[in-house]
Amino acid sequence: MKKLKKIWQENSVLFVLLFILIACLIAISVVVVTYFIGDSSSKYGDRLEGIENYPFDEDMQNEIIAQIEENEIVESVTMRVSGKVIYITITFAPATTLVEGQSVALASLDYFNEETLSFYDLEYMIQADDTEDAEGFQIIGAKNVSGTGGIVWNNNTEFDKEEETEEE
Repeated sequence: MKKLKKIWQENSVLFVLLFILIACLIAISVVVVTYFIGDSSSKYGDRLEGIENYPFDEDMQNEIIAQIEENEIVESVTMRVSGKVIYITITFAPATTLVEGQSVALASLDYFNEETLSFYDLEYMIQADDTEDAEGFQIIGAKNVSGTGGIVWNNNTEFDKEEETEEE
C-alpha cells in the first residue's frame, strides 16, 4: 500500500493528465461515429424523407416515354430515377435542330403531374447526330423544383480564338 501511495504522490499529475486524455479520446470517438459514420442505412441520409408521398413508378415513366416518342423527330427516350432526380435522355433524328430538340424537351414537362414536378428535379440530355446537311448537338438541361418553371440549358457555344481577338 505504501508503494501505491508513493507512486500516486510522485506521479499524480501524470495520472490526471492520462485520465483527461482518455476522456477526450472517448468524446472524439463518439462525435466521429455520430456525425461521420451515422446510423442511416440509406446513402441519401434523410434527404428523401417524404418520397413515399410522391410515387413515380415505372408505369408513369413508360407513359411519359410513350408520349414523348409520339413526336416523329424523336428516335428514343430513356428515363431513370435516382433519389429525387429524374434523368431523361432523348435522342433525336439526325436532321433535328437544337431548337426543335429543346422545344420537344420543354413540351415534355406537360406530361408530368404537378406533384412530381413539385418534388423531383429533372435532368435532360438531348442529342442528335451530325449529317451532311445539319450539325448535330448534345446538350444538358435541368429543371429544379425551386426553379422558374422552364428548363435551363448549359451554354456549350464554342468560340474560335481568332474571332475573340478580332472583336477586341
